[in-house]
Amino acid sequence: MLDLTDFHRVHFIGIGGVSMKALALLCARAGMTVSGSDKADTPVIETLCKNGIYAYCGSDEKIVGHADLVVYTACIPDDDAELAKARELRKTVMERKAFLALVASLCKKTVAVAGTHGKTTATAMMCGIFKAQGVRFIGHVGGDLPGGEISLTDTGRDVFLTEACEYKRSFLALNPDVAVILNVHFDHPDCYRDTDDLKQAFIRFAENVKEGGLLVIDRGLKDEISVKGLKTVTFGFGADCDYRADDLTFDNGIYSFSLYRYGKFVARYTTHAYGKHNVLNALAALAVADGMGLDVVYAGKALSEFCGVSRRFECKGMLEGGARVITDYAHHPDEIAAAIDTARVMTRGEISVFFEPHTYSRTKSLIDGFADSFYWADEVVILPTYAARESNIEGGSAYDLYIRLKKRKTGCLYMDGYEAAADYIKTKLGKKGIILLLGAGTIDRIADMLFKR
Repeated sequence: MLDLTDFHRVHFIGIGGVSMKALALLCARAGMTVSGSDKADTPVIETLCKNGIYAYCGSDEKIVGHADLVVYTACIPDDDAELAKARELRKTVMERKAFLALVASLCKKTVAVAGTHGKTTATAMMCGIFKAQGVRFIGHVGGDLPGGEISLTDTGRDVFLTEACEYKRSFLALNPDVAVILNVHFDHPDCYRDTDDLKQAFIRFAENVKEGGLLVIDRGLKDEISVKGLKTVTFGFGADCDYRADDLTFDNGIYSFSLYRYGKFVARYTTHAYGKHNVLNALAALAVADGMGLDVVYAGKALSEFCGVSRRFECKGMLEGGARVITDYAHHPDEIAAAIDTARVMTRGEISVFFEPHTYSRTKSLIDGFADSFYWADEVVILPTYAARESNIEGGSAYDLYIRLKKRKTGCLYMDGYEAAADYIKTKLGKKGIILLLGAGTIDRIADMLFKR
């Protein structure tokens, strides 16, 4: 069986990805020689270089020749020059999910957080709780901290805490001691046929939990995703939840709630993460902490100090007219609706949404859901699709979405790029209200243009 200590020189293809850069940094901190390439020249490359990693934009087959392990992401094509060279040279080659499982094997226990939405925030909340209570763990979060710092924690090898991504069934490479399922909504139409196909993958994920382990799951999913003999606890807002949030109050979008554990009051908590949906993420984090024997009351301190994750309803600044500019990673109809709902309780002013669709397949498959998700926005601006790993698909472009949305809603525009959007915001918007920049691509660059960062 392979061990991470068997390797001394690791090369990452697609090192700019949120998971890959964290894994690369983990290897560098462990004393390994690390290199990596990415197709996009982003600030991540510079950050990694400052941390002793030879990271670059483009392709260099010679670098691959020096590595004894090559790790690549699921979206790297088989004909990629570096990947092909690594195989030609008979290097040890691993997809990211296999490497993640290898890292997990370094630790005594694994906690894996899955779900269509909320994985990053929930995992980051758990990192805060673990750190505050002195748990020796590696925390692998699929997002950065505000300010761009790579969100990786490494205080020991007792627990590996990680996001578990459902894309191409990557999470099935893990065999966790504790598994979390936050929600299951249809997504990734490029690798799942329908909702049932997606749910089957989540069932298999739950079945991968080790004997004697724990499944923490949203109450609404328990009847559909259950494993005989596996200890299961539920969370949610209903009276039949094992971990229930009640007596909710909110101030400027930040929620406080009372936790009831098996019907008995435990404590009062404040999430310090915008939106009611983050109460559910906090409940999942508290259930995990409790299930691992941590002090669930003291965990409230970590939640109250939680500063959020970059691009998860992150306020980037305020325009001269008083409008707040907020970026969010929302790229699914449910996430968009949640972001707009959160903004609605924070302002009496207008909400202007700028949305960059992420992949053509998702846009085409969920186009009606996207069109409905903007209902409570006062104005919607659609920007060109962030293609990511895909080529154009007929009926799945950003302009197709714009045409569909325009039939249902007034105040809908289409713009051809970030500069046009930034100019429009500067000249037409800016009065009190909220400007939401939504998408999983690079739409946050508009905020940099507005505030000249």
